[in-house]
Amino acid sequence: MVIPIITDLLTQPGVMVGMGLGICIGYFARGSLLGEQEPLGDSGSEDPDNARNEGWDEDGFLAEGSGETKLVLIVRSDLKMGKGKVAAQCSHATLKAFKQLQKSNRRLLRSWEMNGQPKVVLKTDDEENMMNLATVAREVGLTVSIIQDAGRTQVDPGSRTVVGVGPGPVELIDQITGHLKLY
Repeated sequence: MVIPIITDLLTQPGVMVGMGLGICIGYFARGSLLGEQEPLGDSGSEDPDNARNEGWDEDGFLAEGSGETKLVLIVRSDLKMGKGKVAAQCSHATLKAFKQLQKSNRRLLRSWEMNGQPKVVLKTDDEENMMNLATVAREVGLTVSIIQDAGRTQVDPGSRTVVGVGPGPVELIDQITGHLKLY
């Protein structure tokens, strides 16, 4: 019953003209009939952040990243933070590193993003070791994100809980942090 009605509609010249016009208007308004849509008014600038995200999956990651960059999060084990506290502190370090790279090195940030934003969580025995690693990382030009806690829950105010090293080249980060154990 429904199919004969659709067939009758499609044979009417006015319906066919209307469908054709709708397709044409949609095509020209969006720039493409099929595929990803660019926002209207996009000038197609050379800025990589405005470039099409071809090759990305629905979660915003390239399926076959090169593995060339990573972020290492170094957690102080002497503070005996709970799992949730460690997760929150690592999140702070990740966001801080992201914001730093957004201002200083967008190309490196884009490479890390396209590679799936790899992160590794390692542990160190105390603040002195953690800060020594941060100093060495800074000296070789890596992004360093030191997190100090507000002291509202498990640790004293101002305690340095986590240091993020990178995102940066895997080989360079491994030279500095490769001796540490996984958290």
